[in-house]
Amino acid sequence: MLGKLEDCIQLLVDSNRIPEAALMARSYLPSKVSEIVAIWRKDLSKVNPKAADSLADPAEYPNLFEDWQVALTVEQNVASQRGHYPSADEYLNHAEKSDTTLVEAFKRMQVIDEEEPVEALDENGEPDEEVMETEENVDEAVQVDTDQPEETVLVNGNEGEEQWGTNNEGTSPA
Repeated sequence: MLGKLEDCIQLLVDSNRIPEAALMARSYLPSKVSEIVAIWRKDLSKVNPKAADSLADPAEYPNLFEDWQVALTVEQNVASQRGHYPSADEYLNHAEKSDTTLVEAFKRMQVIDEEEPVEALDENGEPDEEVMETEENVDEAVQVDTDQPEETVLVNGNEGEEQWGTNNEGTSPA
């Protein structure tokens, strides 16, 4: 995307694709959702007033919208980066990040801030791969309780049935 989110949403509204505009606003510009929902309600009330009344506005019912406050915060934090296009030689650095949504990245940053030391983050606030790999390679001691007998899985009350696939009568199924 070119970062022209408002223009794209307005184009959808102008072309009477209001539900799509609401979905796009929810995904990329959460601060505009209430405005789009109001337009959608007005348009839908002409056809089906009950359906129009059933549309939930996140400003009125934030409990119905998972991570609503997080999405608003992410939008504020990312607004300055809109319209910034990395050069082609930086593609490999950004390609791996495209699978992560902004809300997931924001949540991960919050968890990392609480758990990880600062040196475990790269310059973008993302987990530093080198530090994370070294932490994963550290072997942890595993305690094994040798006093407990090993558990045996019984299938239909008979121990050998799982391996041989016999039925309740002890014969192989046809």
